Amino acid sequence: MTSTLVPEVNNDGRIYRLNQHMAAFVTSLGGFALGVTLGWNSSAGAILRNILNASGTEVGLIGGILNAGACVGVMFMPFFMKYFSRITAMSLTMPGFIIGWTFVCCAGQKISLLIIGRFICGMSGGAFCILTPIYIAEIADQNSRGRLLMYFQLLINCGIMYAFVAAHVLNEHDAISRYNFICAVTCLVVALVYLLPESPFYHLMKNNEIKAKNSLKWYRGQTYEDVEIEELKYLVSQSGKITINVLKNRCVISSFFTCFFAFLTQQLSGVTIMIFYALTLFNFGGSGDLTGSEQTVLIGGVQILSCFLAMGLVDIIGRRLLLIVSSILMGLFLILLGWFYKLRDQDPEYDDIYFWMPPTWTTLFFATFNLGVGPISWALIGDVFPMQIRETAIACAVAFNWLLSLIATMTFGEMLDALGVSKTMWLFASSCWIAGALCALLLKDTRGHSLAKIQKSFGIEDGQVEINGIEQTFDIERL
Repeated sequence: MTSTLVPEVNNDGRIYRLNQHMAAFVTSLGGFALGVTLGWNSSAGAILRNILNASGTEVGLIGGILNAGACVGVMFMPFFMKYFSRITAMSLTMPGFIIGWTFVCCAGQKISLLIIGRFICGMSGGAFCILTPIYIAEIADQNSRGRLLMYFQLLINCGIMYAFVAAHVLNEHDAISRYNFICAVTCLVVALVYLLPESPFYHLMKNNEIKAKNSLKWYRGQTYEDVEIEELKYLVSQSGKITINVLKNRCVISSFFTCFFAFLTQQLSGVTIMIFYALTLFNFGGSGDLTGSEQTVLIGGVQILSCFLAMGLVDIIGRRLLLIVSSILMGLFLILLGWFYKLRDQDPEYDDIYFWMPPTWTTLFFATFNLGVGPISWALIGDVFPMQIRETAIACAVAFNWLLSLIATMTFGEMLDALGVSKTMWLFASSCWIAGALCALLLKDTRGHSLAKIQKSFGIEDGQVEINGIEQTFDIERL
């Protein structure tokens, strides 16, 4: 049995893209819950210093332990997905969020409970970093996949914005318990994934073609159903068979390096550090006519708007150009930010004249990050790996991202002591440019390509799969 490529989608409404967008949004709500936990650290850190007299090391550990939890949660996912469906796996992360936030809300004066709670929240958030891109890639049509995969970064930004706004509205140093509760309730939105059908790919993995077709009808309507089912059968035939030949494949190695360099660009730019310590950095570096709290809210809004812009541009100009423009501009604004700090150290009056610079360069840095590097990093892992190693490869790439984030967060203080603020910004800028250039060099353009066509590009052997008790063979050359 052979398959053909999915035809171009007509713009006559036959493809049910609204259902695809809704599913991408709902599954990305795990990113929203993760974003809240990221944004929480910025405002809570200052409160912890004042109320609990927490040391800088303790505050750093409370922030960084989230990354460690995410790294651990990510590594368990390939094994977890062998026994649970995509929807079930996402649903099972909610108890982790609830338990983690319960520790945070009940911590009181105990730093240890905060650390435990943040670690558990990180595990649940890290799980979504794998589950969401995989699910979206499996349900999206070839012309929408690029945009849909960016929902994850968009919802992370919405979660960060929620945490920033909540802290700004409360604006009380004795409101830590209320702030914790307001952030904690957001994890309940994850329950909405129960409303979604399982992906057709998963049903075919379980040899249930009838359920796979029903799922595909929900996402596509009747159009191209049979053709896409054939392609999905082919993808199932190729999945889960890790061999030395696959790992030695040049295209596979290139995909690994593409993702690693994308995450290097993201984390070595210092973006996670700036999110974690946004309020502290603005209070230290200046925020113009705005308070530090108001500046964090502005940053949160800019991130959301720029991510929307990226979703509109990605299928027009492609991932590579967006990534190049984003990394170049990020580095430029970091250079300018470091230059300001250097001049201010030499002449304190410089701050009175050019007080607008720190908030301007920082805002533009976050805007350009979310225009390319941020959303593209998460979009890449959805379709850049062959089916044989997809879950394991994504787990390695995402774990690498969170490990980098942990290292950057925990060493930030030492970098400031050793290099000063200006040179630290310049180090971030150079890392951003180098890693971004290497990623852009290796990045493949998959606009308008089906997953089957992407799989074909790796040149990996044919496969067999048993569907409804019938063994079916697929010839990759006829795709």
